Amino acid sequence: MIEHTIHPLIKESRIFFTVGVWDALSAKIAERAGFKAVVVSGYAVAASLLGEPDIGLLTQTEILDTARRIINAVKIPVIVDGDTGYGGALNTIRMVRELVRMGAAGVLFEDQSWPKRCGHMQGKSVIDMEEHIRKIRAAVESRGSDHLVITARTDALATHGVEEAVRRGCFYKEAGADVIFVDAPTSVEELRIISSGIPGPIVVNMIEGGKTPLLPLEELHEMGFISVGYPLTGIFAAAKAIEKTYMRLIEKGSSLDILSDLMQFQDFTSLVGLEERYRIDEKYR
Repeated sequence: MIEHTIHPLIKESRIFFTVGVWDALSAKIAERAGFKAVVVSGYAVAASLLGEPDIGLLTQTEILDTARRIINAVKIPVIVDGDTGYGGALNTIRMVRELVRMGAAGVLFEDQSWPKRCGHMQGKSVIDMEEHIRKIRAAVESRGSDHLVITARTDALATHGVEEAVRRGCFYKEAGADVIFVDAPTSVEELRIISSGIPGPIVVNMIEGGKTPLLPLEELHEMGFISVGYPLTGIFAAAKAIEKTYMRLIEKGSSLDILSDLMQFQDFTSLVGLEERYRIDEKYR
């Protein structure tokens, strides 16, 4: 395991910093690296599970099954991308109850119409604000006394402008959402309008190659964002590394010259907990 330092804002718990994961292994790696929470990224799950883009092809059952495996694999809190709730208020209620039962720490619900799109893609549309408010209220009521954190996301910036996105964010907060997320701001100015116009806590995502400018953690913290997520960084890195490795392997016909780029067998078995499984197996022999 490589030793590394931790950013002061993260170390001092002055900002909530998350990374996107898509399966139990990626979640274990994030936990091992030092992340205090992870987000089950809908886009990353669609890409890894289906080999498809985030355009509404993933089902509620598929994301819940993935979330359950991830929650069982790690000790840190797991937040789940709930997309639109996969339907109306009744679908949202079912999803919240399932997440509560499996021990999820939080869920995000967005106000896009179905089939949804990744927030940084074209062709998005949003439902009426009142319809999403009803979903938020349903989610809040159905979690009961559980501490499931409900994040309300709006994609109205792309379709109606930043003022409407801020207006929706304020109403979603009034409806009971714990956290507000305006997706895909396109400039520093829009980020400042969002952070100053919506009661906190508010979250922002950094997506490499996406619409939102990549900014240092200090600047985002100064603006007032209390939570910063990197939902696709991990799967982008994994895809690039796997592509490079497979191309070298087929070119050379051997892995001898790429050993330094690979996690070694002993380290990998440590990551997935082989020694602990040996101990348990021995105990019951």
